Amino acid sequence: MSPATVDRDARFRLGIVGHGMWPSTYLIPGARQLRDVDVVAVCGRDSARAATFAAAHGIPHSYDSIERMLAVEDLDGVIIATPPGQHEDAVRAVSGFRAAVLCEKPLALDVESARRIRDLLVDRPALTGFTLRWQPLFQELRETIGSGVVGAVRHVRIRYLQSSAATSARGWDWHFDATDEPLGVVSDLGPHAIDLVRWMVGDVTQVTAFARTTIAERVDPEGRRRQVTNHDDADVQLTAASGATVSLTISRVAPDIGVPGGITIEVLGAEGWIRMDSNEADVVIGTASGIHRRPVPAMSLTDGAGAQIRDFVDSARGEPRAELPSIDDGYQAQCVMDAIAQSLSRRESVTLT
Repeated sequence: MSPATVDRDARFRLGIVGHGMWPSTYLIPGARQLRDVDVVAVCGRDSARAATFAAAHGIPHSYDSIERMLAVEDLDGVIIATPPGQHEDAVRAVSGFRAAVLCEKPLALDVESARRIRDLLVDRPALTGFTLRWQPLFQELRETIGSGVVGAVRHVRIRYLQSSAATSARGWDWHFDATDEPLGVVSDLGPHAIDLVRWMVGDVTQVTAFARTTIAERVDPEGRRRQVTNHDDADVQLTAASGATVSLTISRVAPDIGVPGGITIEVLGAEGWIRMDSNEADVVIGTASGIHRRPVPAMSLTDGAGAQIRDFVDSARGEPRAELPSIDDGYQAQCVMDAIAQSLSRRESVTLT
């Protein structure tokens, strides 16, 4: 399929599928940083909510049908930001039109659905929304690893911690339901961490996972106590094809220490180590010549969204930048997620084929 837009001076007509927190706080503010992008429509299953959302964000049109939105608006690109269980239906609807696609992570709830999504989008510009790839700190970390300054990578330790559900004051919603988020925090934060692992050290070949539910019940908006049916805390051991091993800790019940959470990564190489913390402004490198710091410019959430959507628009126009997260990257991450699910179920290590 030809690129959605070929005239760089033309306005890029963007539609959003989904009207939750992420479009409101991230996608729409990011898109509005770009002078050549217009958010012209939003679509949601609930027409009243979609209309209210559109009015609140100054979006001209709202729809409860993706097909109708695309037929009427002739969109250049669509961002799919619904819960993951709805992604495949949304992609199937878009596949009959010319629009480029940015699909939020995870692509799906299981690997078969992710494979179908990948196949439906094979003929068009399409990205997976692994937002961390657009943050300068992670870009600098990857570049440092690739430079060979610490030699071959032997081990990586990642701690991805949030306090968003640290107490029972956080009420019950779909994030605590295994029907919508099968592995809980692993389904939520895990795809980002797995993509970072693949981006830094290559494909994953073996998985051993442990997970738990720390807070067993939460109160829903109607005041009813609901059982949490997925996990809020996990440890995952990964082996990469390169031979590097990875220890991954993921939690959304980490103690609230006054910051919204963060990611710390420690890399042990044959000739030194690298350390970064997403709440700090540099990458630290230790080698035989001493300890060195590489300052990295900070990037706000909105600026990160703007950079992500800029690359999406350029890809739709036939000018993709190298190292963008493809739909296949989303599929490969889902393969690892399925291996984690198998490991939790079997209580044993799982080898990816």
